[in-house]
Amino acid sequence: MTSQMWLCLAIFLFMIVGYVVGPKFKISNGVIATFTVALVAWSGLIEPKAVLGNFATKNALQIIGMFIVAAGFNRTQAVKKMTALVYKVSGGSYQKVLAGYIAMGFLLSNLGLSPMTTFAIIGPLAAACCDDFGISPSKLIMPIALVCIGCCAVLPIGQGAITYATMNGYLESYGYTDYQMQLLDPMKGRLPIAIAIILYAIFVMPRFCPDQPSVAITLETAKNKQKGGKEVPPLSPVKEALGYGIFTVVTLMLIFNSKFNFGEAWQIAYTGAAALLMTGVLTPKEAINAIPMRIVMMLAAAQSVGGALTECGLGNLIGDTIANSLGGTTNGFVIGAVFFVIPFIMTQLMNNASVGNIFRPILILTCASLKCDPIGPLILLQAASLTAFMTPMATGSVPIAMDLGGYDQKDLLKMGWLPSIIICILSVIWVMTIFPAYH
Repeated sequence: MTSQMWLCLAIFLFMIVGYVVGPKFKISNGVIATFTVALVAWSGLIEPKAVLGNFATKNALQIIGMFIVAAGFNRTQAVKKMTALVYKVSGGSYQKVLAGYIAMGFLLSNLGLSPMTTFAIIGPLAAACCDDFGISPSKLIMPIALVCIGCCAVLPIGQGAITYATMNGYLESYGYTDYQMQLLDPMKGRLPIAIAIILYAIFVMPRFCPDQPSVAITLETAKNKQKGGKEVPPLSPVKEALGYGIFTVVTLMLIFNSKFNFGEAWQIAYTGAAALLMTGVLTPKEAINAIPMRIVMMLAAAQSVGGALTECGLGNLIGDTIANSLGGTTNGFVIGAVFFVIPFIMTQLMNNASVGNIFRPILILTCASLKCDPIGPLILLQAASLTAFMTPMATGSVPIAMDLGGYDQKDLLKMGWLPSIIICILSVIWVMTIFPAYH
């Protein structure tokens, strides 16, 4: 390893260890993230301009926009009405309430919304109803996030409808056209795992969630109350209608954006936020309070460290080591396990798109060398690179969950180790059984 790789590894370990032990010394995750960004900026691993750009990424702008939009919706009486309806339908059952939000998450994440967009819509709404149900947000938020993250693009609609064509394009690009993926193949491989994730999130994961938040919940969208515990005064009928309308329009535009191409997701969310301010549904102070600065800082730190991992070549080094370790094996389950487990671990540490870009050519070239069917490993790689919930680095959904649920890094590891093992084992066994490497 080069000196840059060692430096990058040291900064990464500082960030992860800081997230674990920082709260014990009253050092918030936001402070650790801020210092991590400074370390990357001074390290020379990536250009300072690139570090600065991580504060204004599409994800960061979309998170800010969506939290302001969610705050506008929470400012209306909708949450009270939804809470009353859910309570009536569920009979006050915690599991039924959780199942309802999980069903919403699964549906939206398969209609074309990214996991982060889906959770940015549902997470604040779920958190806002916790007081009315007498539920701690720490028991509710992470199970919903798990489904939003782990079950996206499973059905052959939205983004899931073009997965097969994308994979076939990569196979053609690397000259391995002996095999072709079909439209329903990704769903056949991932749907049983998604069902297992949903059942786990409803019936098992709450047992591993902390009874109360481990760190203070600071987001106004999770509270919707003024200082002193007084309820926020209701909006006028016109502003109430505007609050409903803007939230609905933004959500529908995001859902159908892949079909009609309204613009970038961050543009839609940001425009909705601006409309709430222009119409007076939210005051400037309320909008500023809704901006999750700790999440923005954690996301900037994650992307800075992830960019450094890619630039210094540490990610490629790991990928090459994996390819060499396979040797000439003809065991399909071994091949599948390697191209699921290692990317699954790496996508907890760096951007999932980067993980896919690193391993996809390695996977295809390795399968071509072994003369085996690459369809199963490709499905496993896609699933692995989309399933990141143990650190705040790989997806913007996790930092949002950490603030809404009051989790620290220790909580993430406690809640995440068992589903990680279950997902890895089920995925490899199921996918490599129905898509064997050798026929």
